[in-house]
Amino acid sequence: MKHLRILILVLLMGGLASVTMGQAIFPLDFMRNNPKNVYVNPAFYTADFGYFDMALGNVTFNLQNIGLKYDKFFEFNAQGKPVVMDLNKGVESLRRNDYLNTFAGVDIFGCGRHTKHGFFTYSHRFREMETFHYNKEALEFLVKGNASFMGPENPAHVDFDVAVKAYQEFNFGYQMSLTEKLNVGARVKFLMGYADARSSAIKLQLMTDPATYALTVTGDVDVRVSLPYDVSMQHGDFSIADSRFNIANLFKNYGAGIDLGAEYQIDDQYGVAAAINDFGFIRWNNHSVRFKGGIENGGSLYHDGAFVFTGLTPDQVNAIIDEPSVFFEQLMDTLGTYYDLSTEPYNYFSGLNTTMMVRGYYDLTPEHRFSAQLTGYFSGIGLRPALTLAYTGSFGDVYDVVGTYTMMPGSYGNIGVGLSANWSGCLLYVATNNIFGLFNPANTSNVGIQFGLSLNGGQKVSREEKILLRDTTY
Repeated sequence: MKHLRILILVLLMGGLASVTMGQAIFPLDFMRNNPKNVYVNPAFYTADFGYFDMALGNVTFNLQNIGLKYDKFFEFNAQGKPVVMDLNKGVESLRRNDYLNTFAGVDIFGCGRHTKHGFFTYSHRFREMETFHYNKEALEFLVKGNASFMGPENPAHVDFDVAVKAYQEFNFGYQMSLTEKLNVGARVKFLMGYADARSSAIKLQLMTDPATYALTVTGDVDVRVSLPYDVSMQHGDFSIADSRFNIANLFKNYGAGIDLGAEYQIDDQYGVAAAINDFGFIRWNNHSVRFKGGIENGGSLYHDGAFVFTGLTPDQVNAIIDEPSVFFEQLMDTLGTYYDLSTEPYNYFSGLNTTMMVRGYYDLTPEHRFSAQLTGYFSGIGLRPALTLAYTGSFGDVYDVVGTYTMMPGSYGNIGVGLSANWSGCLLYVATNNIFGLFNPANTSNVGIQFGLSLNGGQKVSREEKILLRDTTY
């Protein structure tokens, strides 16, 4: 009972310390015979003498869609086919704040090998992550119109946020067993940025006068962007340089990061582990610009720092009917004179999407483990928590069978499964963090798949041979 209380206390402390969100929790993280579990915690022990992989060593894709769902915007007939689009129903199904998040990663090359007292790893990885946040009021205004947002005390707030990052990672890791109970590990990273976009503000406020129905618009845009090509915008006119990609430009966007982890085995059945991953930065210098703009005095529709739209004239209505393309082209030109969105050179730093985890586990037998993990992830826009319960069945040095249940804000039904197998010196694994999402991706809040193939030679090394310091009794 004492050990159980310690385990619960560690989990609670981890939950308070890591109020962030799991980027993508996979069954791989809980596989005990798979050396790739060091990506969730660099302290986890690896029994393989060594491994080698290329291109297919670790491939991951994950989608989180907390918001727009296909089945919420349609009415369906008895055969399950959509027959009527119901935008009002779809908007009402949204949360106050929603987001779309994707993650993709592939290990281009990776290897690991036991040393005298520990395990060394190296990998070259490509990673892409994107988060797009939007609020419910933005779509309510588009679908229901401005009648629901009347008066200065009830404006419509349109709020968007963007965080996109793509980069290459070269990392070196080392794990060691300090005592019979304590493992520690670290991984240092050199980063080469490919592209980045991050918003400080994309916000508009739309207020409708209840007497005149005039629409008053205020707001600001502030976005930092770094792309392989030169982009610019002046007074709403966008341009992109027609030039060849130069790989040397990747070295202009440099960065560094570190992963740190520890695992402590309380006794033969209970244990805890904690880690922080992707703590670091990238300096964006190549074709880096800042898109910034706000309402400007462009003519008669400007008033006191705002754009005031009083309605369409009869001639404008006729123009929409007769020549809609010409009208909307003129409309965009008009808006460009009132909203001055321009770019300026702007080198900047951006932090990595840091992940933190704390885990407690209980071994019913040496082959059967039950785990509870609190994970945290900083997406570049917000901090979101996740809780995962997992079962791992490890059968000899050959198979890992894993089942997980993960809940996070807006996504509570994630049932994951995974299988890892060592066959004739080859390690093969495949996993998904939501088995039901694979069959209905348009309506799921979270779905991901992960697989890999490594060569490991089939040799194993016991942890007892690697302990650096042993308890001494005097």
